[in-house]
Amino acid sequence: MLTSVTLNPHWTGYRCVLCGETFDTGWRGFVCGGCGPEGILDAVYDYDLIASDHARRSPFPASSRADLWRFAPLLPMKPEDPHGCWSVGDTPLHAPQRLREHLELPHLLLKDDTGLPSASLKDRATAMAMADCARLGVEHVAAASTGNAAASLAVLAARAGVRTTIYVPASTPKAKLAQLELHGAEVVRVDGTYDEAFDLSVRETVAHGWYSRNCAYNPLLVEGKKTVALEIAHALEYRAPDAVFVPTGDGCIVSSVAKGFEELVAVGLADSVPAVFGVQAEGAAPLARAWAAAGERAAEMSPAEVLAAVAPVVPHTLADSICVGVPRNRLKAWSRVATTGGGFLSVTDEEIVAAIGLMCRLAGVWAEPSGAAGMAGLVKARGAGLIGPHDRVVVLVTGHGLKDPRAT
Repeated sequence: MLTSVTLNPHWTGYRCVLCGETFDTGWRGFVCGGCGPEGILDAVYDYDLIASDHARRSPFPASSRADLWRFAPLLPMKPEDPHGCWSVGDTPLHAPQRLREHLELPHLLLKDDTGLPSASLKDRATAMAMADCARLGVEHVAAASTGNAAASLAVLAARAGVRTTIYVPASTPKAKLAQLELHGAEVVRVDGTYDEAFDLSVRETVAHGWYSRNCAYNPLLVEGKKTVALEIAHALEYRAPDAVFVPTGDGCIVSSVAKGFEELVAVGLADSVPAVFGVQAEGAAPLARAWAAAGERAAEMSPAEVLAAVAPVVPHTLADSICVGVPRNRLKAWSRVATTGGGFLSVTDEEIVAAIGLMCRLAGVWAEPSGAAGMAGLVKARGAGLIGPHDRVVVLVTGHGLKDPRAT
């Protein structure tokens, strides 16, 4: 049985990224009531009060639990007790010496989330979903996924005893489908793209009153994902790196990374925010294409202009977890990346495969194609002069190579 969950008194509710409308912590609509699915919400906090607490004592004491809930002052809620369905996080930040020498980047770091329960960063979001299910008394969760979010939900929901229905595109790798079915999820195969599976899952979630584990639809899940940034900062004693490279599909992880660092500055724990780069596969790069087309105007565009600029594409890439034609979290991703001074890049499938080999041979880290996109982006950015030889750079490795061994 799941234990009780306590709300963070400094979590004040949500704000729509499109119209600015606010909602309290009891809002159950997932998205803005006026804007609909385009009105993605952002969880907001009273940063002044959190900063005031920090002035008296550290909000993240060294003696606190070694999982993502050590950062509870910047999360919406906190479970009272550890449980296998939500006690995740605290993954390693590698200093890969041989890879550093090869790339001539002596301060390169790899944030390796491949050791989480489902071998993917997505467990951070699912842990938050399981905590919220306990808070609300929910017993059925649904999601759409190209594989990793679905596997994460299946694994952690099995630990929690929560029913799951997962909508996947027909192209989902068999290894990922096996994870879902072995862990007892009801799998609905959709003869179409991830975007079609996403739309169907939203309709079914609303129709049946299920809980949504779609990260680009449920604003609390990004809060779980941002703990990867909080862990990076914690390991670096809150001295932000110069840049972070993030595999990007829907835009949830890249927006959460930027948000995590921005909030540390807001509460007085950090002095700066790194440049955050979202890396997309060339065959599924609507954000990167729109960013390049916008040029110097990219950081100044309004939400409406961003929505108009990010045109849908028919996605095609071996990096299935970022094979997205319509990034559902594009507003958050665009605005937060722009604020950090970063940007969006695209890399070819060939560059992704090369990055997998580099990390395997020189760092002993095996990433699936989407999990290696960040490294491919770093290599490309280094060649373009966006990263200097003495910059402290972190690359997120978001999924293990065993999830899709055929790709490599």
